[in-house]
Amino acid sequence: MTRRLPLALAAIALALAVRADSGAEKPVARAHVTHAPAPERQTPGEARAKSDGCMSCHTATDRHTMHQNPAVQLGCTDCHGGDAAVEKPRGAERKDPAYEEALARSHVLPRYPLGWKWPSSANPEGSYTLLNREAPEYIRFINPGDLRVAREACGACHLPIIQASERSLMSTSAMLWGGAAYNNGILPYKRYILGEAYTREGIGATLVNPVKPTDFLVAKGILPSVTALPAWETIPPADVFRVFERGGRVISSLFPEIGLPNNTGILQRLDEPGRPDLKQSNRGPGTGSRIAVPVINITKTRLNDPHLWFLGTNEQPGDYRSSGCSACHTVYANDRDEKHSGVYAKYGHAGETATKDPTIPRGRSGHPIRHEFTRAIPSSQCMVCHMHQPNVFVNSYYGTIMWDYESDARTCGRRSRSTRAPTRRGRFSSAIPRRRRSAASGATRNS
Repeated sequence: MTRRLPLALAAIALALAVRADSGAEKPVARAHVTHAPAPERQTPGEARAKSDGCMSCHTATDRHTMHQNPAVQLGCTDCHGGDAAVEKPRGAERKDPAYEEALARSHVLPRYPLGWKWPSSANPEGSYTLLNREAPEYIRFINPGDLRVAREACGACHLPIIQASERSLMSTSAMLWGGAAYNNGILPYKRYILGEAYTREGIGATLVNPVKPTDFLVAKGILPSVTALPAWETIPPADVFRVFERGGRVISSLFPEIGLPNNTGILQRLDEPGRPDLKQSNRGPGTGSRIAVPVINITKTRLNDPHLWFLGTNEQPGDYRSSGCSACHTVYANDRDEKHSGVYAKYGHAGETATKDPTIPRGRSGHPIRHEFTRAIPSSQCMVCHMHQPNVFVNSYYGTIMWDYESDARTCGRRSRSTRAPTRRGRFSSAIPRRRRSAASGATRNS
């Protein structure tokens, strides 16, 4: 009995974790107020008034406006929203009710506090499509550079760049969805029409090229438009993967009942042991477990290896980043090798911050190194995405190649979290410490 109790508790904890990650959390009703777009110009006094209350808690920061140019005049709420009129109560500490109340009034609150692990400001692990379900006001609060809200926070100065980023391969994933659609029989032609894009509210959108491409541009791969990938459960499953369907000698036109393979109870229709009649599909669109496997496969690929519309998975070295413009221009600690991270290597590879802001906890993963934008982006930031074939594999610039996925499994269990640069031997021994990864010193979460 004593042995069963820890197992039972572990099972309950796992079930709760799966439920939290599966979108089972109910949204909290919020009356969000949309903050005005950030202005192109304003006086220093106007900008300061939009930061005074914030600075009563965030008493120091790395770059007040995130920009290195001191001529940029922005207040905190210009970018993030929130209420800068709320100040920290005199003498209040972090755990005091008065402090908590002021925090709730000054900050924008999420619809899904459990999913974001609120009030933590770190990027949560495995957030997947949480951004599409969250209120745009909260998305702007945690990351003004997210493409759903970047037009409001950054568009006064950078609108053409935002529009170009929305249409780029790093956002649309058109090369993966288009190639996979043709190669796996989802679409019958090579001309790509699928791409990832969302509205401010997280609804799948169609992107139209503002310039109608000529025949010459079309021949060069310029697309007139891309549209959202249809839901996998609504697509006719006429694809090459039906060869993987499970099934025995029993042929039935009935929908397979999950957990009840023989729902009729007729003895003659019972299948042989090891050859169940519960199979992938009964061919046809829509319901009854009839699905198009390649479509759900490429959908899962984008969730586990997201592009700019979503946060990085943020669960281990090599996967820490934000979304949108901030995914590249705000650097996270991902790689401790100077040849990969340059000046950022000294901050380790555990996604921990080195900001001056006293409210951001040290020693916790999921925070950017500093509160600032940069155009000096290290290779390690690129490698968060560009580390296997569907994402334009560029690890060869590091001098590494794709290895067998299981060849270095024995190296995955080391426990050191040293920030020292790896030795030559260690660089090779950790070459492939995790799925599809070949960065020589990425190592695992515990390495």
